[in-house]
Amino acid sequence: MIRRWGYVGITAVLAVVVAIWAVPELGRDTVTFVTIGQTGPDGGPPLPSLSPDLLIYPGTAQILLLAVGVGLLVQIYSTAYLGHHPRYRSYALVIVLFLIAMIAVVGTTNLWVLLVGWEVMGLCSYLLIGHEWESPVARAGAAKAFLVTRIADLGLVMAIIVIGETYGTYDIVGAQVAQSEQPRHATLIGLLVLVAVVGKSAQFPLHTWLPDAMPGPTPITALIHAATMVAAGVYLAARLFQLYADSQVVLTAMAVVAAITMLMGALFAWVQTDLKRALAWSTVSQLALMLAAVAVGDPEAGTDHLLAHGVFKALLFLGCGCVMLAVGSSALSSMGGLRRRMPVTFWTMTAGFAALAGLVPTAGFFTKDSVLHAIERATDGDRGLAAGTAWVLLVVALVTTFVTAAYATRLWVLTFFGAGHGAGPHGTLGQDVREAPLAMAGPLVVLAVATFALSVGQPLHLGTGLLSTVIAVAGVAAVLVAARRGSTLAWAPRPLAAELWLDRPFSRWILALGTGASRVVVELDREVVDVYPRGGESLAATISRGLGLAQSRNVQRYATVLAVGVVMLVVIGVVVS
Repeated sequence: MIRRWGYVGITAVLAVVVAIWAVPELGRDTVTFVTIGQTGPDGGPPLPSLSPDLLIYPGTAQILLLAVGVGLLVQIYSTAYLGHHPRYRSYALVIVLFLIAMIAVVGTTNLWVLLVGWEVMGLCSYLLIGHEWESPVARAGAAKAFLVTRIADLGLVMAIIVIGETYGTYDIVGAQVAQSEQPRHATLIGLLVLVAVVGKSAQFPLHTWLPDAMPGPTPITALIHAATMVAAGVYLAARLFQLYADSQVVLTAMAVVAAITMLMGALFAWVQTDLKRALAWSTVSQLALMLAAVAVGDPEAGTDHLLAHGVFKALLFLGCGCVMLAVGSSALSSMGGLRRRMPVTFWTMTAGFAALAGLVPTAGFFTKDSVLHAIERATDGDRGLAAGTAWVLLVVALVTTFVTAAYATRLWVLTFFGAGHGAGPHGTLGQDVREAPLAMAGPLVVLAVATFALSVGQPLHLGTGLLSTVIAVAGVAAVLVAARRGSTLAWAPRPLAAELWLDRPFSRWILALGTGASRVVVELDREVVDVYPRGGESLAATISRGLGLAQSRNVQRYATVLAVGVVMLVVIGVVVS
């Protein structure tokens, strides 16, 4: 136990250092420290450098505090949830590395340092998702997450190169200063950034890796979905927004991706029979809502929702872990009737589900309201996005609000109400189900308090706030009425239950294409490339056999051949002369 808490102490020290650095910046209106990269020889871009070039401002400070705060709670939670595991030491240390990588991404202005942190997060996610590597499902989920995000990360690499070549600096602030003076290549930079964001934040069409990452330990899903991995994608889109804000092509593409993903993720979350997978699809949908705020020119609204979402989604995933510990499964069919047996988990997760549904007075309501208000303002066509596109995005966001409230209520009902028809590790659900240990329940309470505390000081937009509240309440009421009438809440049309078969390109077609391509390469290597070494081998063998005929090891034969040769030479000499 002492060793387990030692890793908590390491994370706590990291959190304190970040807090000392970040907290003083929360109340400031201006940036107090800026580093602008130097130009290279002849005015060209500088050579790549890993100079830290740290820069922090209020938005950055909030995300840093979210990352280390959730990371610390995850470490505390893990002492009880996973402390018995023989590989706990590597697990805990990778979490620390994960947090350091996130700090590098958020706290630097050097694009190459950002890239290093970005890639280290990808490596850490691979290791943590595949922590239970004995399971084929865990290995497959880790490999899929790693490959999909690595392919998309090529977009970030190319974007960094283009930024350096265009503005003569690899410093974010320096590039933004140069862009404000003479915008160039905004569409190319923006599209490359969007590719990276789509992969990292699991947006359509590279969205399928995130739900398949669920075999990882539940505390890790909380960390990845709330404060680090997927949050980095939206943060990058907001951080580099100024470099592509003038491109309507990029903003339109981003809006289309966001619209498709937010509604698709919400519908997929509704039909899930597994609580963890439903929450994963919820993350996909909520990230799209944040991306929509960036697309309409209000990245601050997107990062505000990112902060609130990080808190209440960490709460829901950690609460899911408590429920899984009690019933032995994340399947909704194994749950029900937990309201009285697990009161702390029930009330804290209720706060989390309310924030997910966007209900007052949670932080989720206020930040979602800000995003909807930003989209509504963009319908005038003056924010870089065509008015028609903004209207479509607004309608989709409102429909998503209804579906989100409905599936959040469905998950809440199926988890905590009813007679409890599942079976846990100790038999029927009523025999040995109890509240989670303090190390697990304590972080839930902290996050539940934060879910309400973050709403303090948030602006309220009466128009969109009232409309979104009515829509959310309608979604909640529809599910509660259906449940009261005896519905199983199992509405799942086959296309939605199969998630529109969108994973087939990754799980079948690309795999088959890769297998076919590898066979072609093997055949070409064997039948074309290997012809030359095989031909040389055959020629050498033939010559060797010919020489072998002359090497009979018979002295009399050697003398006979020599004599015959001499006679033939004499005859030839006589004839010629």
